[in-house]
Amino acid sequence: MTTILIVDDNLLNLELAADVLELADFDVITASSGRESIEKAEQALPDLILMDLRMPEMSGLEAMLELRRNKITSHIPVAVLTASAMKGDEQRLLQSGFFAYLEKPIDPSRFGNQVADLISK
Repeated sequence: MTTILIVDDNLLNLELAADVLELADFDVITASSGRESIEKAEQALPDLILMDLRMPEMSGLEAMLELRRNKITSHIPVAVLTASAMKGDEQRLLQSGFFAYLEKPIDPSRFGNQVADLISK
């Protein structure tokens, strides 16, 4: 089974994304901070990480860069999952090292397929 780590400090966003992906037959792990995401990624070695961008203490960008530098987690693709949809954000975030860019709010009717498409890349 494919394992997805979802990282978001907003509990409602986290639960919605997790519920949708579980219904789409993914094994889901959650984390509510950048620091926690690194610990859980090291332990579980998920197939994909969906990372919120704006979180307290450690941003999603900082967490993704830390995951890239870590020998244990450097191979795991990290997609940004963000409400930050300003012009140029997608290109800037992809250039910074994110594997893919997904916008919030998620569309529950499409989200499972979007994630499945990322896994198949």
